[in-house]
Amino acid sequence: MGKIRGVILTFASVVVFSTTCLLLGTQEANATAPEGSAYGDLLARIEALESRPTGNVTAPDIRGVKIGMDIRHRFEIRDMMIRDGQEISTGTAPGTRGDLGNVTRLANGTLQRSAGLGTLTGATQTNVGRDETTDFTLQWARISLDADVSDNVRARIMLQDARTFGEEGSTIGNLQRTDVQEGYVELRNLGNISSILKNIELRGGRWQAAYGDHRLIGNLPWANQTRAYDGARLRWDNKKGHWIDVFAWQINEKESGVANGGNLGTSDSEDDIEEVFYGFYSHFKVCDGVEFEPYGLVRARSREDTEPADNTISLTSAGNRIASSTLGVGTGEQRYTAGFRMHGSQIPGLGGTDFTIEPAWQFGHTEGLRTIDIGNLARGYNTTVTNDIQAWAIHAEIGYTFVNTMWSPRIGYAYSFASGDSRPGEGAVKTFDHLYPTGHAHNGYMDLVGWQNIVDHQIHLSARPSKKLVLDAKLHFMSLDEEADNMYGVAGGTGYGGGMSIVRQGSDSYVQNGVVRDVDNTLGQELDLTFSYQMFKNFNVVGGYSHFWADDWIQDTGSGVDRGVDWAYLMTNVKF
Repeated sequence: MGKIRGVILTFASVVVFSTTCLLLGTQEANATAPEGSAYGDLLARIEALESRPTGNVTAPDIRGVKIGMDIRHRFEIRDMMIRDGQEISTGTAPGTRGDLGNVTRLANGTLQRSAGLGTLTGATQTNVGRDETTDFTLQWARISLDADVSDNVRARIMLQDARTFGEEGSTIGNLQRTDVQEGYVELRNLGNISSILKNIELRGGRWQAAYGDHRLIGNLPWANQTRAYDGARLRWDNKKGHWIDVFAWQINEKESGVANGGNLGTSDSEDDIEEVFYGFYSHFKVCDGVEFEPYGLVRARSREDTEPADNTISLTSAGNRIASSTLGVGTGEQRYTAGFRMHGSQIPGLGGTDFTIEPAWQFGHTEGLRTIDIGNLARGYNTTVTNDIQAWAIHAEIGYTFVNTMWSPRIGYAYSFASGDSRPGEGAVKTFDHLYPTGHAHNGYMDLVGWQNIVDHQIHLSARPSKKLVLDAKLHFMSLDEEADNMYGVAGGTGYGGGMSIVRQGSDSYVQNGVVRDVDNTLGQELDLTFSYQMFKNFNVVGGYSHFWADDWIQDTGSGVDRGVDWAYLMTNVKF
């Protein structure tokens, strides 16, 4: 009976639909049908239903809708990576390639180098030699929607898919590389609500924030998976070159149950870390061509009472524990950063002169055992060690552009310094932490070092042979502020539990064939050659080649062999 009822209802529906089509005629279904026609009336009724407050907002009601797209591809090739196999790590595996020898870290922090490849036991060691070439192709694809919903409300969303060619093999799926990179709502023009709110804007959600030269807060546009921040921002802006931002971002949420906010490649121990970042950043126009940007920043990481036994690396010799390194459990940090950036260009009366200066000071305290804190280990694993933070950094740069000369060449000099720690395992924390930077832009395009424990003298040359072509060359002369401290990568972060991006650990001295020798602090030199060509509208090509000459510090803390690094890339970008 039920089956017969279904057939009858289906037949009746077909008859009703056919009759309606005959009554409406054979007009095409389009939005421009005459208003007086039956079909026009039907569309009007449908649109009326859809435009009710509980339905969708039709596009004509939204002003200033902007759709954007960004597709980028980059091929990279790198030879003789000094990163690979250079960290001081636990274990007893000897070097397995070449004849570069091994390095052992002794209990007093001294490095001991052996001439052969014999197995070393009872202490930490590293495989010091890997001569290899790696190449890969990266892609990101973005689509964005920016809408002025009303005079007071603006909304933006940006989706991004980032991947490496061939990484998925024959699998199906995106391996969680597609994400909401931006999604926020902004309230503005609030002065028409109350005069107290004049020049005030409020934003909440997720966005790619960046300030100044991205030295401390950047969105990392070079990386394939760029950086975004979750939180809120209150801005005062007088629309005359003066503004102040007060912001608060949740970097990691302990209660979410997802390591490091869901970022890939993080350890489960990071579930216990809660991290917030807040402060203010401001911008003031001093005079024509000169801007002044004071800021105050706070990074707070929680100290959790979690048993660190399973997250502690112990160093033993002859069966006795002589050193230990925690992995970020049972630790915390309160780091304050105060500084300013002053920049000038196209200043009346100074021709093509430009300059930048940015000093920053850090203070506060850390809690918990750091990378190697030998003196406090006798008190047990659960001992909380509190150390004051005493660090600082400065970047200063001056240049001149010959605007009335062919190719408009620019020549410049820059000095970049960030303090290191002469006793990285104890006492005050003196290593500057560059927080959340776009490190790629500053201390060498090869991304070997960050703005931490570094002294970098730079020579800049650039020219514009045509309106579409830009040529750039930078030469870096780099050394470490303290050779006992580490060589930090662009990912940075000394952290409360040790380095999160240590390329190699340092030492004051090393032993070679029974002779104690001092470690030199000269790190190396890097040459960066870059071109950018605007081939078509909305389509440009960027390429570059870099070489790093390893110097004494690399030799003294490694195998004693001068190893360099070569790197080249070619990138295309279409954007609108």
